[in-house]
Amino acid sequence: MRKLVFFALFLSLAFGGSIRHFYDNVGFCTRAPQIEAIVKVATSLEKKSLAKESGTGYIAVISPHDDHILAGRVYVHAIPKIAGAKTIVIFAVTHHKARVALKDPKNVLIFDDYDAWEAPYSPIKVDTGLRTFLENSLGKGDFIVSRKAQAIEHSAEAMIPFIQHYNRNAKILAIMVTEMNFWRMKELSQKLAKAFISYMKEKHLTPGKDIAFIISTDTTHYGPDFNYSPFGLDEIAHKKATAQDRELGRNFLSGQITEEKIRLFADRVWGEKITWCGRFSVPFGILTVHNLARLNGKKLIGTPLRYGDSYSLGVLPVFRMGIGLTAPFSLKHWVGYWAIGYRMK
Repeated sequence: MRKLVFFALFLSLAFGGSIRHFYDNVGFCTRAPQIEAIVKVATSLEKKSLAKESGTGYIAVISPHDDHILAGRVYVHAIPKIAGAKTIVIFAVTHHKARVALKDPKNVLIFDDYDAWEAPYSPIKVDTGLRTFLENSLGKGDFIVSRKAQAIEHSAEAMIPFIQHYNRNAKILAIMVTEMNFWRMKELSQKLAKAFISYMKEKHLTPGKDIAFIISTDTTHYGPDFNYSPFGLDEIAHKKATAQDRELGRNFLSGQITEEKIRLFADRVWGEKITWCGRFSVPFGILTVHNLARLNGKKLIGTPLRYGDSYSLGVLPVFRMGIGLTAPFSLKHWVGYWAIGYRMK
């Protein structure tokens, strides 16, 4: 205990007291040996499918944010594709706990004001220069700054151990996306994309190489715990629900991305109340990257990399490492995962 207290004090002193500390120390890796074990086992199990993928040219990915021992086999298809970038922007979900803590803000983005986030190898720095530029470029009604929200939101934190495993020198910037309608999403994503382009031009940066993006989402949350079981609770229901997930990813989030496809995705998920917890982070993040490509005179192309779910994948065989589960997995309670990569052409 004394060592932990001393280490926390050291971090606070080293970074001026602005460290974002671990929130989920059960489902996510907090030590280097843990993430190394997860990546080693997951990569081994996915060896054949990973060998078929091209690892170059990506500027963005969709990645899950569930427990590492459940979704690890999907993370390793997504994060390595963009982990070589100098700065990685994470479009995060605003989950229920954060919404309650902030009295449910809507139509805004949420930034933090930390200098670094606690991570398995050493604190990972926030790209404070980029954050300041974006805040100065957006209007006052476009964002809020909240350590409180970012400290209890796990959907960006989930990415950190994987990012740092592949790139010890990467910086991050977490942007939480709140609820907003499509037209507000379109307006705000265009502002943000223009700000990214201005920053990259000023600093002579290249999308993908210098700045890349992760769009954080788990897909369908299925079962009575989520008040969502339209197909029933047996193997046939599981097959139908995962087929729906696959269809959403392939039909709307893959191929040449257009504003119309993103709108149709949003209309479908929102209208049918499909329980993707990234129902706002996904369309907003992809709209932003799509606008980034469009304003550079290019098209955004999405490539499906891996789909899985907690019931089908089960637990990675990584034991006695201090990594655990934060939720069950069964036909009555499972979560879906997509890894999709995006290139500009």
